[in-house]
Amino acid sequence: MDTAAKCGGIGAVVLLLLNEVPEQYTLYAAVFVLACAAVSALIPPPHAGSRWAVAYQVVSTIGLNIGWAENHFKPGQSGVRVPVADKPAAKQAVSAAGITVLNRKGRAEPPA
Repeated sequence: MDTAAKCGGIGAVVLLLLNEVPEQYTLYAAVFVLACAAVSALIPPPHAGSRWAVAYQVVSTIGLNIGWAENHFKPGQSGVRVPVADKPAAKQAVSAAGITVLNRKGRAEPPA
């Protein structure tokens, strides 16, 4: 499916949903969607086992962070986009390739 068709479909769904909201509440619904988008952009995702992981996914979806607008960091995935179970092997492969692995503070991790 091409991009124009996807944009048209998403726009139609958003308009359909806004038409179902009573007119006096449409502004609040739109602000709610924008707030969810802002929250998912500003708050880092929780850890995979966290009880907040599902809530974060719901807020991201309501904020229309789908498709190309999807957040890069997600619960259960590292920044290299590998399953959490494979994270140590991925770090080792990256280190073996001569690429510095950074910690959460942006500093180089000691070699394992």
